[in-house]
Amino acid sequence: MAPSPLTVAEIKKRVLSSFISLTVRQVALRGLGFVSVNIILAKLLPVETLGIFNIATAIITFFAFFSDVGLAASLIQKKDGVSDEDIKTTFTIQQLIALFLSLIIIFGAPYFGQLYNLNADGVWLIRVLGVSFFLTSLKVLPSVILEREIKFAPLVTVEVIETLIYNGLLIYLSFAGFGLWAFSTAALSKGIVGVFLIYFLAPIKLGLGIDKKSAKELLSFGIPFQINNVLALVKDRLVPLVIARMVGPLGIGYVTWAQALAYLPLDIMNVVIRVTFPAFSRLQHDKQALSKAVEKSLFVTAISVYPALFGLSAILPSMVEYVVSSKWQSAVPSFYLFAISSYWAVISTTLTNTLNAIGKIKTTLKLMVFWTIATWILTPILVFQFGFLGVSVTAFLISFSSIITIFIVKKVIKINILAAVALPSVASAGMGLLTYFLAYYFVRDWLSLGFVIALGGFLYLLTILLFGWDRVLKDLRSIKN
Repeated sequence: MAPSPLTVAEIKKRVLSSFISLTVRQVALRGLGFVSVNIILAKLLPVETLGIFNIATAIITFFAFFSDVGLAASLIQKKDGVSDEDIKTTFTIQQLIALFLSLIIIFGAPYFGQLYNLNADGVWLIRVLGVSFFLTSLKVLPSVILEREIKFAPLVTVEVIETLIYNGLLIYLSFAGFGLWAFSTAALSKGIVGVFLIYFLAPIKLGLGIDKKSAKELLSFGIPFQINNVLALVKDRLVPLVIARMVGPLGIGYVTWAQALAYLPLDIMNVVIRVTFPAFSRLQHDKQALSKAVEKSLFVTAISVYPALFGLSAILPSMVEYVVSSKWQSAVPSFYLFAISSYWAVISTTLTNTLNAIGKIKTTLKLMVFWTIATWILTPILVFQFGFLGVSVTAFLISFSSIITIFIVKKVIKINILAAVALPSVASAGMGLLTYFLAYYFVRDWLSLGFVIALGGFLYLLTILLFGWDRVLKDLRSIKN
């Protein structure tokens, strides 16, 4: 079953093409999904409808973390070739778990509906998403084999077609008045098409059976790997699953909408992180070179993320009032609190990425435990005090603990954080202030909004050109090298 080993030249070639494919895909599909749900449907559908959808999605996401015991990661990192026994064992265990969880979701839908005060259509949405959950699990094995071979092009093709089908049906059926059934139909169609397409593009010989030796080897790596993911789940899924009971679909609709907007610029950071992690790993024995690389990475990330963050903050009030819908006005304060946490995330994520690269995984695990406990303690208290706004207040308060990562990293390497973020912060803040007044006086529709965004971008580029263009070019060349 094991394919012939890849040469270094072939690995480089595949990595480069895969990186380009993934980057283009992430930008295009993320943009399409964001516009569909957070702009078009946010204007068309009631807040409660989107809130119910987000609650149902959170339930499925919660169960999804327990559908994988790390077997996929084990197959990808396996040093030796993947045997038929490995594939059969992984497929059998994976599908047994997925089938069991899918049945829990389907038959437990009325209970979830009662718990979160969902209507009948919301209950059926959970059932349909439970079926889609099982269909998605059928795609895992061929996807893993493709990733192991660094062949991302078929995966990108499948995801693009799935996204187009899902968003196309979702928008069409929403305009046709299907309500929550638009989400149900789109999700089921996406799942069916995705399964057939992945096996057509990446045919793989499957079978049933569990080999004890193979299972033991795969699980010895998979279980510890999955523990970290579960810990992240405990932290990140608190809001939709626990707080939904306190604030209801309306509150969840406001929270998730504001959070999606505020965290959108961080997609740029995620691309940089994927590139710099292996680079930092290679430099861990050269502290001086590592220090420079981290500073340059932080500067490039900040100069890309901060203008988007400040720009969104500037145009949001006018965008809500004149372009999206004034019904989202209550979510604006939450956005600004989430936006501040995104500002700090640029620093903390870059530094925790550095700690992981130099082998300080236990340190980052301790930080994750701290952030998880703080989130669990503060969120219910602040939601009880401030309503759904308490979710963003929690994120705002905890974000300042990013300062801890600065002190930890400075004990290992010398790094000037202020020098890395000063110019991007000042330039973005100045651009944001001017853009806010322009939006306040001129934005009345999509056309005027686009004009103000373009003008804001021009003002930012002009500021960077005047005060820091030489550094931008120098650091981009360094990151490339």
